[in-house]
Amino acid sequence: MIKQLRNVYSAVNGLNRSGKRFLGNRIRTYEEIKIPVPWGHIAGKWWGPQNQRPILAVHGWQDNSGSFDLLIPQLPPEVSVLAVDFPGHGLSTPLPPGIFYHSIDSVITLRRIVKYFEWEKVSLLGHSLGAILCYVYSTMYCDTVDFLICIEGLKPLVFEQNKLQRMIQNAENFLRYDEIMVQNKEPPCYTFDEMEKILHEASKKSINVDKCRYILERNVAPSTREPNKYHFTRDLRLKVGPLLDMAQKDVVADASNCTCPLIMFKCTRTSYVEKKEQTLEVIDVLKKCNHNMEMHAVDGTHHVHLNNPERVSGLISGFIKKYNIHDRSKGGIKKEVKLKKENLVDVLS
Repeated sequence: MIKQLRNVYSAVNGLNRSGKRFLGNRIRTYEEIKIPVPWGHIAGKWWGPQNQRPILAVHGWQDNSGSFDLLIPQLPPEVSVLAVDFPGHGLSTPLPPGIFYHSIDSVITLRRIVKYFEWEKVSLLGHSLGAILCYVYSTMYCDTVDFLICIEGLKPLVFEQNKLQRMIQNAENFLRYDEIMVQNKEPPCYTFDEMEKILHEASKKSINVDKCRYILERNVAPSTREPNKYHFTRDLRLKVGPLLDMAQKDVVADASNCTCPLIMFKCTRTSYVEKKEQTLEVIDVLKKCNHNMEMHAVDGTHHVHLNNPERVSGLISGFIKKYNIHDRSKGGIKKEVKLKKENLVDVLS
């Protein structure tokens, strides 16, 4: 898969052969990595110093680590960031055929990464579904999270109406997409410009067209049938909704476990996915039990951190500097996760 992407990367501006992002006068480098897991690997980008424990960044639904490409260079350069692709996203290995993508499994994936690098503490940065996963992790392992940054996401979503009917529909959708994946046929193909427009529309115009390339870099592969065209590589099964939701009463009860410093952002141009009062009920609990909590409304769409990172980067940087008080000297990059040089050249050429 990595070798297949060389033509895609050459079609994308802003990335040079050394793994650097050029943003105005700022330069920030990263290293492509692969973390071993039982079904394959978790891919990611390790930004900044490699001799310290990084902030772990988790993307949203059907996005990938590229969604942080414009935000991370605006964060404090002395603190490293590991932005990962979750299973079935980006350059990470999809789950085996027949396996459902349960959200709790993603929390376990977070735990796998923490244990792999032997971090005693973890700093979490999440967007959308990634923010939800980071929040759930912080309620489960509250003593190990030193701070939590949530952009456009917080509590697990709860939908009480028509639950049985949705379960049936999601089960049927899973079986349909799973069968398509097993057939291993090349999906529909498009030019890169067409893919930018498709992603823009699919995100409900949340991602600006000129920013779509940061997601597409890790989300498409060249067609084997049609020259100069590409197809999406993300796992179709990711489109399936959950089979089981948590109950709102349990989400509210668990909120008191989230006691780590927390900063959350809600964009003005987006609505609540679930009933607004369900989110506010959890926020009320957090306000009472968490004295290091900040809430900010920012102008922008759901992908504000990609379209307009400067609108959140200053507040996030200030938050990091305030609460970056725990030791980071242990838990740096491991030699075995770095890509071999020839593979890295394939990615960047």
